[in-house]
Amino acid sequence: MGCRQRARSEPDETARTARFAVEGSLMASNGADIDERQGFRLYAIGIVAVCLVAALFARLWYLQVLESEELQDVAATNILRVVYTEAPRGRIFDAQGRILVDNRVVQVVTVDRLEFRAALDESEQRDVLLQLAEIVSRSGRLTKVRHIEERLSSLEYGPFDKVPVAFDIDPDLLVYLGERPDLFPGVSVEERTVRSYPYGELAAHLLGYVGPLTQSEYRAQSAQIDPTDPSAKTYQPGDEIGKSGVERIFESELRGVPGVRVFEVNRLDEIVKVHDDKGRMPIPGNDVHLTIDLDIQSLVERELRRGLDDARRQEPLQEPDAPIPPDFVASAGAAVALDPTNGSILAMASFPTYDPREFVNGISQRQFNELTDEANFSPILNRAIQGLYPPGSTFKVVTAYAALTQGVIGVDASSLIEADEFYHDTGTYRYPFCVEESDTCLFESPYCCDRGVDLRDAITVSSDTYFYRLGGEGFFRRRQPLDEGIQESARAFGLGSYTGVPLPHERAGVVPDREYYDYQFEQGVFLRGGDQWFAGDTINLAIGQGNLLTTPLQVANAYAVLASDGKLHQPNIATRITDRDGQVLEEFGPRLLRELEWTAEIATPLLDGMNGVTAYNLPSSSGGEALLRGTAYEAFNLPGEGGVNFPLGAWPVAGKTGTAEKQGQADFAWFAAFGPATWPERGFRHDPEVVVAMVLEEAGFGGDVAAPAVARVLLPIATHTVERARTAREVDACYAEVKHLASFLEGVRTGEIKVDHDGVPISETRPELSEDCSELVGGEEAVEQRGLDALL
Repeated sequence: MGCRQRARSEPDETARTARFAVEGSLMASNGADIDERQGFRLYAIGIVAVCLVAALFARLWYLQVLESEELQDVAATNILRVVYTEAPRGRIFDAQGRILVDNRVVQVVTVDRLEFRAALDESEQRDVLLQLAEIVSRSGRLTKVRHIEERLSSLEYGPFDKVPVAFDIDPDLLVYLGERPDLFPGVSVEERTVRSYPYGELAAHLLGYVGPLTQSEYRAQSAQIDPTDPSAKTYQPGDEIGKSGVERIFESELRGVPGVRVFEVNRLDEIVKVHDDKGRMPIPGNDVHLTIDLDIQSLVERELRRGLDDARRQEPLQEPDAPIPPDFVASAGAAVALDPTNGSILAMASFPTYDPREFVNGISQRQFNELTDEANFSPILNRAIQGLYPPGSTFKVVTAYAALTQGVIGVDASSLIEADEFYHDTGTYRYPFCVEESDTCLFESPYCCDRGVDLRDAITVSSDTYFYRLGGEGFFRRRQPLDEGIQESARAFGLGSYTGVPLPHERAGVVPDREYYDYQFEQGVFLRGGDQWFAGDTINLAIGQGNLLTTPLQVANAYAVLASDGKLHQPNIATRITDRDGQVLEEFGPRLLRELEWTAEIATPLLDGMNGVTAYNLPSSSGGEALLRGTAYEAFNLPGEGGVNFPLGAWPVAGKTGTAEKQGQADFAWFAAFGPATWPERGFRHDPEVVVAMVLEEAGFGGDVAAPAVARVLLPIATHTVERARTAREVDACYAEVKHLASFLEGVRTGEIKVDHDGVPISETRPELSEDCSELVGGEEAVEQRGLDALL
């Protein structure tokens, strides 16, 4: 049994030995494979390593050799920071060299955001800002924490800019903050230059205002400036820019070259060096010298306001069988005075107005909305160039000129009306070529009487029916409906297009014609197009009504044509640009746009008629009994009626009243005039010095309110007694005096202040106005009659 077992085990041992041999052979073979694979991997890794090292060396060589200079510049840019300092703006002078707009230095509270945030955590920052807002508000500059936080988070300021949070602080606050730097880390007080308006709101619309640069303005200005030019007047977000008026139109001159400070900073934005050699001081802007005469400007503004005030005191005119006319709101108006010999604007006034000082340290959205709100009559609107009004009867001289130059009125047989032919004005005119009898063919005038008038008289008394006939039978019928004779003359006088005055936002007005009707029809405004231009359209146009719209500046410039023997100039507001040393950089001379046909045959009836507007109080030259009184006679000859006793013999005034109708509103009052005027009938030949045009919205008849106001403007000019314009400080002081006196007079009226039988106060001393203030407001008597309104 055991032998069998051994015999069986021998083959097993042999097999096991063989298996081990095979396994050993296999293991040897596997080890060789492993060594081979490991070697391959090491080889691959080595190749990759060599490639990476080669790439690094190649990149290093590229950076150090090929782009060395460029990267050095980039490195320098990365560690240099540039801070710009806004330069003082140029000054604005009037024609006599008085400063209208200047600069002044104010104390401004600023916050260095880097220092502020590094020194305080968020909770502490809020507490410090609350304390800062409280002490600034106690000093009289109401400031809220929210407003400070908004400024600190504004993108208008760079990381190194000190952010202004309170402007024009008083000296006590300056001392308080200076003594407590530990309580207000990063807070300091700096001097900054802001705009100054010594005469307050005087000429506000013409001068304009400045405000922070908007994003769109920043992009537009940046696109026009070469940043590599060291003298470029570059802008930074938040800089001030002219927004309107002269401030805007002469922005490129008034703006200075900003100063530059260059800092070297580390990677933590910490300043390590100041590069004074790379910086520069700011260079102030250039000065602008205007044609405006400050004294005349003050005079025009004062009489414009008084004219509106007088208009509001009128009783509405009650017409027979007519609805009660609207009240005389007399809420707004405008006036322009210019030199007819060269187009220089001497004064430009618009009411209501605003105070540009309100914009100096920023204005809230609420305040700005009030200035633009139509419910407040849009005080920021410059009505002299943006207000559009039907000119009413002031346009009749244009119609008359068209008739004289286009054969409607003349001395030859082909003329419809002879120059000296009289037309019987009954107050009504019926167009004789109507297809059927209807009210649309009838035109009436409430301001007339039964008289015969020629062209001269028709201008003097403002005969609507005379000009109805010129429009209907002269231009529409005789010259054919497609003829635009009146429109041609209107455009020749500069109406219906921009005058070219260097001020922003001017409006062109409208001289209606077939093309205009077609456009309005396409826009859905009119119900008929130009192919349906009727006789009534021409008749309305002849008296300055219908769709005719003009600005006060256009009317003044048109009358300058009459004053200057047919010369139309481009209105101008500036004479020259100078640097701070007074060196003249640029001058602006007169620009003659065109010369209209002007002969004695044309001038005589026009000038005689216009002189008669202010001077005639005679029987009609037709021989009738009706009195021929000029529509502005009372304004220039009857002081007790609100007018003046004008020296017409020595200084004749040629003018024309206008009463423009607007549906649903009281009439708009116009008066345009010039002097001293040439008066052919009297043999007077003068070189006119000034033209004045004034419109008073919803104020009534032009001869009742606008003409007296213009007469009060022209009288001091004619007699060389124009008063000196007062500064804002003088006006404020006078206002306090008037307010005190007006309060006293009200107390006497109500019985709160006792007086004896002679009217002498018993319980209180009557306040007296200073001599200068009394001269400004027209005396204590004016205050008694009109209260605070006396201070105009």
